[in-house]
Parts: sequence; C-alpha cells; structure tokens
Amino acid sequence: MHLASKPKKVLLVCLTVVLHGNSFAQPSEPAFEGACNELIGMAVPGGKVEIAQYSAGAQPADAPHCRITGKLNDRVGVDGKRYAIGFELRLPKIWNQRFYFQGGGGTDGVLRPAVGAAPAGGVLPNALANGFAVASTDAGHLNEPGAQGSFFFGLDPQARVDYGYNHLPVVSVAAKALIQKLYGTEPKTSYFVGCSNGGRQGMMAAQRFPDLFDGVISGAPAYRVVEASLDAAAQTQQFASVAPKGTDGRPNLGKAYSMAELAVVAKGILQSCDALDGIADGMVNSIRSCKFDPTSVQCSTGQSANCLAPEKAAALKAAFSGARNPRGKLIYSQWPFDPGIATPLWTSWKLGPEDAMPPRALNTTLVAGALSHVFVTPPQPTADLYDFVLKVDPVAALAQTKNSTASFTETGRHIVNADSPNLDAFTRRGGKIIFYHGMADGIFSPTDTVNYREQLRQRYGRKAENFTRLYLVPGMGHCGGGPATDQFDALSALVAWVEDGKAPHSLTARTGANSQWPNRSRPLCDYPKQAVYDGKGDSENAASFVCR
Repeated sequence: MHLASKPKKVLLVCLTVVLHGNSFAQPSEPAFEGACNELIGMAVPGGKVEIAQYSAGAQPADAPHCRITGKLNDRVGVDGKRYAIGFELRLPKIWNQRFYFQGGGGTDGVLRPAVGAAPAGGVLPNALANGFAVASTDAGHLNEPGAQGSFFFGLDPQARVDYGYNHLPVVSVAAKALIQKLYGTEPKTSYFVGCSNGGRQGMMAAQRFPDLFDGVISGAPAYRVVEASLDAAAQTQQFASVAPKGTDGRPNLGKAYSMAELAVVAKGILQSCDALDGIADGMVNSIRSCKFDPTSVQCSTGQSANCLAPEKAAALKAAFSGARNPRGKLIYSQWPFDPGIATPLWTSWKLGPEDAMPPRALNTTLVAGALSHVFVTPPQPTADLYDFVLKVDPVAALAQTKNSTASFTETGRHIVNADSPNLDAFTRRGGKIIFYHGMADGIFSPTDTVNYREQLRQRYGRKAENFTRLYLVPGMGHCGGGPATDQFDALSALVAWVEDGKAPHSLTARTGANSQWPNRSRPLCDYPKQAVYDGKGDSENAASFVCR
C-alpha cells in the first residue's frame, strides 16, 4: 500500500509540523499502519526490509511511527564470520519532509534506536518526535561478546571500509528509497548529526559524499582518530610514569593523579583564567587568552598538600603539550586546560578507576583496542591491551619506511580519517556544517577541531563564514556533561540556516538539571569570538554577555 499512489484509500489530513513547519499531507492512523506493515520484505538497494512495525508512540517522547530494520550487503568476511550493514529507520506518521541520519559512537557495532537524540542538548525530546525521518546504523558489524568484542571486525578489510565510510551512502540510499515508498516523495532536506565517531562520520559525509546531506552537525569530531589514538598512547605513558606500581609490578594508572590533585589543577586554571571574560563565575570563556602552566601549582620545597609533585606537574604539562616527532612536529594536537579536568568525565578516558588493574581507562581499552585491531595494517591482535599501549611508539607508528611490518597510516589516512579541508562540492550545493566541542574533552582535543576550522579559513578565506560555524563549550566533557552549559539546540539553528538562510552567530546554552549552577545560561559564540560579560546584567543570564 503506497500512501501517495492510492489517495482514494487513504484519509489525508493536512497538518503543520514543527521546526519551521512544512505543510505535508498526513495519513490517518489505520492507513499509515497498513502501509507500514506492507514494507516487510521490501527490496532496497543492497538488501531488504526484515522488520516493519507500527508504533502508536507516547507523545512527546515517542511519536507514532513506522519502525523498520534491515541488513545491507550481507556477506561472509575473510575471517569466516558473517557481516552486514545493519540499519534502523523510523518514519513518523506526522512527517516534516526532513531526513536525519543519526551518527554512531566508539567503534560502532551497535544498532541504536533511530530516534535522533541529540548528543549534547538539542531538540527535545528528539528529532523523531519533531517530525524527522530518522536512520541509524551499526556501520557494518555487530560487537561480539567479551572485552575485545568491539574490535574483532578489524580483521576483515571490508568491515574496516564499511566502518570507515561505506555505511554512509549505503544506508542513506536505502533509507531514502523507503521514505519514497511510504510517503510518495523524497525528503526536501537531509541532515547528519553526530558526536565523537559520529562527528567524524559527519565530516566524512561532507568530504566524500557531498550530495547526501544539506547540513551536518559534527560534535567533538574524531576526524583524525588515528593520530588522536597515538597521542592517547603517549599520554598514557606520561601518566604511567608518575603512577605507583600495582600488585603486578606495572603502573597503576588510576592512581597517577588523585581527584584532590586534579582539583588543585582546576583551581589553578580558574585563578589564572576565570576572570579574563569580565567575571569570575567558575568557567573559562576566554579560551584563546588562557595560558595556564601546571608548574604554577607544583609543590615548593617542604610543601606536600594542595599542590602537585614536580614530576606530576611536568608529566601533565608534557601530555597537554602533545606528543611530537624528533623534528618537533605534533603527532596530533596540543590540549587546552579547563577546570573540567577535575571530573570523572575526564579521568574515565585518561586514568580510569583507582582500583582497576589492569587499568580500565578508555585510553587503555577502547583506544588501545582500536589501535591494535582496526587502525594498524595488518592488525595486531593482543590479549593484553595495557601492555600494548605502554609499548606503542607513536613516532615509529606513523613513520613510513620500506622496512615497516605494520602501518598506522593506510587505514587511518585512507579509510578512517576525515581530515580533508576540500569541501568544494559540499559548499557548491549550499551545504552547511556546525561544529561544537567541549573544552574538557578527554579523548579528542578541541584545539584540533579549531585547527580544522582554520584550514577551512585558509582554503576559502572569508567565504568559510558562509558554510561553517564552530562553538567551543567551556567545562564540557566528551559530547556533553561537566561543569558546563551543555544544553543547546544546534539542530534548529542548522535547519534555519539551511532552509531559511539565517546564519547562527551564537547559540544559547543552558546548564543541565543537576548542575551546580541550575539557572545559568551563556551564549556559545562562533569561534574565534568568545562570550564577554557586559558588566551590569544578571551574571547567570546569557543576555548579559556579548560575543567579541
């Protein structure tokens, strides 16, 4: 049953939908449910529909919709295991004629509900409830059981390609075919929204597949994930050098820095940088002016409390300065200092729990596993990821020599990384891209995202302002959380920019329900502008700040 091809059998009601609402003829519930059920078994490019199920929903959290799942490019890999690009598509009964591709996270391998939940703040409750057709994907593999089950797909070359970029066009084409079938028309506009690996996917789409999306939101993008992972290994080695030994004789990474020591660092950052924006409010808005040095809080002779041991201050300074090759060139990026360092959001990446041996820091599990199984060619599977990350030589890993037995460059630069500043085709068709990044991110440096924005400025000059924005969020951890105004609606801003030509010069951001500042709002300014207090208004209100 095709909703558009058999209008006499469908009761159509014209409704205006949210987000700059388009008018579109919407079907009655029985007609929509019947059309949804008839999609079961439908062939789509690369595969077919396995499940098509109507859900009445419970507004506003779950709008009435048709939930569809399927597998594309089903095959057997070189490792003898079965692979396919799994997808989920949710089509709302009340559709705003927009398509939303929901980005993944980590190394994917999970088919998440396609509801369009924004990774940081965003349209509440989700894009599906706001009328978007939403797709998600596992990017070509499913995680296997066990501690390393999310990395084994790296043993299959095609699975790497599907993870790196191939899932984007494959799922988009299938999803739009189903949208066409159910509604009788393709989307008027298409958007990609993701954070972390999802942010990388958004950049990959704009660079490699510029015709897929009209607008992209890329949060905390893992666009140079190979270099970031090697830098993470270098940081792990720095922090392990000042950690006490565990029962197995290896450094207990979780005890390298106590929360009390990190609180000393956070206090030092605030003392150095907090008031530079005109008000001391527990946040560092003067991002470019903050020049904190960890040695400023190191212990003096005879001092042992409320300070850092000199070797710990030196290790922290070295880690934030970024790993370098023998010629002094950064392997990845420098890191900014932000008081969000003294939170579990930061330590979960760098240190992990104090009592865990081997360490359970994400840099020694997720990152180390990706390095050993996915980013290196050929893969180097190992049962001891901590030992692997302690022995990685970031300089040698990126060296291109004829005698290399393994290369971190082939997969990273050609399959996974999304670091090209060439957005010519994307911008020619009017594409827009919004970046955001938390200043206390524990895995991807906001400085590196700034560097990509600067590459765009170098390539396009002032024309870069016509298609790109970057919002840095003080205090925010990886994709959200922390002592930050991390609740903001980038999607509505992107839609208004793409469809109405209204460029977003700033976003209003608010703190979450459990914040130490429950009523605080701030403007997120398009970098390099920053929020400055006007000196007279309510210091908790965004209206009292200007972007300069």
